[in-house]
Amino acid sequence: MAAKNYISRKITEDVRSRNNIVDVISECGVALKQAGANYKALCPFHEEKTPSFSVSSEKQMFYCFGCQAGGDVIDFLQKHEGKNFIESIEWLAKRANITLPARDTTYSARQKRINDLSELNTFAVKYYHELLRTGQHSQQAREYLKNRGIVTKTTNLFQLGYAKAHRNDLVKAATHEGWTVEQLVDVGLIKNEDKGPQDRFWNRLLFPIHNERGVPVGFGGRALSDEHQPKYLNSPGTDLYNKSRILYNLDKARQSIARKKSAILVEGYMDVLMLYQHGIENVIAASGTSLSEEHAALLKRYTPEVVIVFDGDVSGLQAAQRGLNRLIAEEIRVRIALMPKGDDPDSFVKENGADAFTERIDGSINLIEFQIQAAAQEKNIRRPDVITRVVRDVSELLVNIKHRVERAEYVKYAARELNMDEGLIWRELRDLGLKETPTASRRTPKKKMTIREQIELQFIQSLLQAPGYIPAVKSVFDHNDISQPHLAKIAEMLWRASENGDTVEIQHILDNCEDKKLKSAITRLLMSGQAISNHYAIIQGCIKKLINYICQDVEQRERSEGDDDLEKLKKLVTLSNERRAYVQKKVEQLKQNTEHTDAATDTTRNAKDIKKEN
Repeated sequence: MAAKNYISRKITEDVRSRNNIVDVISECGVALKQAGANYKALCPFHEEKTPSFSVSSEKQMFYCFGCQAGGDVIDFLQKHEGKNFIESIEWLAKRANITLPARDTTYSARQKRINDLSELNTFAVKYYHELLRTGQHSQQAREYLKNRGIVTKTTNLFQLGYAKAHRNDLVKAATHEGWTVEQLVDVGLIKNEDKGPQDRFWNRLLFPIHNERGVPVGFGGRALSDEHQPKYLNSPGTDLYNKSRILYNLDKARQSIARKKSAILVEGYMDVLMLYQHGIENVIAASGTSLSEEHAALLKRYTPEVVIVFDGDVSGLQAAQRGLNRLIAEEIRVRIALMPKGDDPDSFVKENGADAFTERIDGSINLIEFQIQAAAQEKNIRRPDVITRVVRDVSELLVNIKHRVERAEYVKYAARELNMDEGLIWRELRDLGLKETPTASRRTPKKKMTIREQIELQFIQSLLQAPGYIPAVKSVFDHNDISQPHLAKIAEMLWRASENGDTVEIQHILDNCEDKKLKSAITRLLMSGQAISNHYAIIQGCIKKLINYICQDVEQRERSEGDDDLEKLKKLVTLSNERRAYVQKKVEQLKQNTEHTDAATDTTRNAKDIKKEN
């Protein structure tokens, strides 16, 4: 059985049904308070002062009316804990004491190897951390941390460690515990040299590196003497550690990042530690590498915005430009915060405190505006070679913006700041592969829903809450006649789900919905619906009004064609009479179909009751 298919629909339903969403969300640290039939809390996915996060025990769903996050218990774990689908199922299965089927042997063997290497890294983290805390030879490392202002609580939280000056201490300790030299090489902790196995890290302060789930995957080591080079040494690439996919401290920062909807990206380990120690928890670092496409995709899971903190050296920004463009291509807002010359985040926050640092972050400037302003201050900006380079650099930034209106606005801004014709920038963008032409930048205000749109909303909401009526409804109403595209798509999913006469399961539709916005809309409709005692009356009334609207559309088209002569008026009267008769016919047809549906439901219910009694 392939790894991606080893979780069946039946298993998913069993795992979901045996994990109450209220209990799971509470265990994940969200303080739920009962409010009527539901539970409410401050949303864990964005910062707010008034609770808009709602959890329904009856529907086993959550929804935030502030940030539109929603779904079931599996969706919550994926979003809150950063787990993928399989990891969420495995976590919930373990919680509910459910045994999952074995995966195929190839996958199981590889997974066992990965698990073994993770355990070996965990052993190394504890070994190095204990040496730092109590080792006789680690006094220099402890003094270094003390001089840098790192307190014991931070040292323990980040499990900082120390590797002694001898080259085979870890080799001896790990092999004594049963690990093999091959495993130590595979995980990057030792190197096989002419003299035999040698520790990769020696006489260094060690920073354990974890993936976003908190699994240790590697180490960063700082030399404790100037003679020991390089100053910083990271683990090599392994099956566990790929520096293009790992962001230092994301495991501890991700919940704060999701809440604040912003990540602070700094350069080094000490910057992260010092900011975190001062209560600024949404901080991460790229561990000495430029931002990759994988980094950008990883960040997009947690935040719409990244603030890059530079130490006042604009050349560092230029060197990082390609990585920053990748963030923009993922539709992540990028802002730039500059430290005073001679300061880095570590030294700045120690000297000035968290509030002063936060002010710097709040005053950060949008990357695109920053780059354009920096370009405008170029020396010899009017020289042909300089202006050519500037236009190219700015265009390489703008071409990554996906929204046409936003891009057009920045083209105007760049042209104004650089005192040049917009056409030059548009031509450069086209040369870079952009196909869209400039569009008007006016944004239309959000329209108030028409009565028809309100009826359509109520209609779909009622069907989601009472899916048993869908077969009867689809026989008299076409989902294509719904005017709002997203509601029409939901209706199409409902109609398709009942094609074979099967009972429509809304949860199954949600499980198979790959459109996140559509899935969120369905969840919102389910969560925001009021308790209704007679769904049929609502559905019947909606259909009657909607069919009326559809017929009126036909009449309107007839009225708009030709002159209002006597024949035309007679035709319109006939159409109007036919419309009323047609609507009445459809309502009667719905009533008959619904009676069959209710009778079938009663029969099924009675059969279940008899089975229970027996």
